[in-house]
Amino acid sequence: MGAPKNMIKGFIFMGIYTVITIVVPLLTFGYIRQLSIEGYAIQLTQQGYEIISFWIVAFGLLISGCAFFTYSSPKQSIRKGVFALIQVLINCLYMWSYKFSGATDIQIDISGFGFVVLLVQDLVLVYMGVYFLTIAIKIYDLVDFTVNRKTIREARWEDK
Repeated sequence: MGAPKNMIKGFIFMGIYTVITIVVPLLTFGYIRQLSIEGYAIQLTQQGYEIISFWIVAFGLLISGCAFFTYSSPKQSIRKGVFALIQVLINCLYMWSYKFSGATDIQIDISGFGFVVLLVQDLVLVYMGVYFLTIAIKIYDLVDFTVNRKTIREARWEDK
């Protein structure tokens, strides 16, 4: 009964990651694209929107796929450790793609006065620092699952 339960858990987390990494950002940037503040439009060109959307969907699909394999794997397995590490690395690339797709430079055009650019690149760098610590934890888990493989298997057989 463990395999079907793990598959269902994998599909649920894949859906959650799909909503978080694809649907919410696309809706947000679609809203920002049409937003105007006090009558001043935020300038996000069609080409800029398409580039941002491409990277969001591309990395979002990779993250969602890795989430399925991570959460459908047995607890404390090497497979779970490997996919969790891959997922965190892809999350880093996902955050980094925000920086280079132009999503961190929001330009508000104020006619007659110029424009204001909101730079949120430092926020991406803060997230990258957090992901660095998460990568260290995932590497430790993978090493732990590999070194204690025999003990983990024996504990699983005792539980059955």
